[in-house]
Amino acid sequence: MGSGGSPKVSVDLGELRMFADVLKADVDRGLRPGVAKADQELQNGLRFGAHTVGGEVIASRQLVAMALNRAKANGARQVEAADVLAQAMQQVLENYSNADTHSAGQIDAIEKTLLDAIVRAKLILPSVTEPHRSEIA
Repeated sequence: MGSGGSPKVSVDLGELRMFADVLKADVDRGLRPGVAKADQELQNGLRFGAHTVGGEVIASRQLVAMALNRAKANGARQVEAADVLAQAMQQVLENYSNADTHSAGQIDAIEKTLLDAIVRAKLILPSVTEPHRSEIA
């Protein structure tokens, strides 16, 4: 950061787009299906110790169930967080694209203003070889 100014941000949109695409693909092809498969496999519940009346087995079964529920919740949170990041990157890319389009429009307006001024100035100031209209009598 300079003296009292804003920090300069340099963004490589190609790299950002590539990272956003890779993250989205990883979530869509890896994380989301993996979490869904794990959830599906646990739909029937825990099978170990289902017919045992021993206290230690029941306690172990409860602990494993708690751990699996925690893992399931964590997996869902990871998918949600990855979706949030991927959507944020898409929004950043759109915002940069819109800003570029807006800036291009402003540059076009500036160029038009300058070109119009040049045309008007040429009408007022003839070229060096031409006499000014006030000199023709």
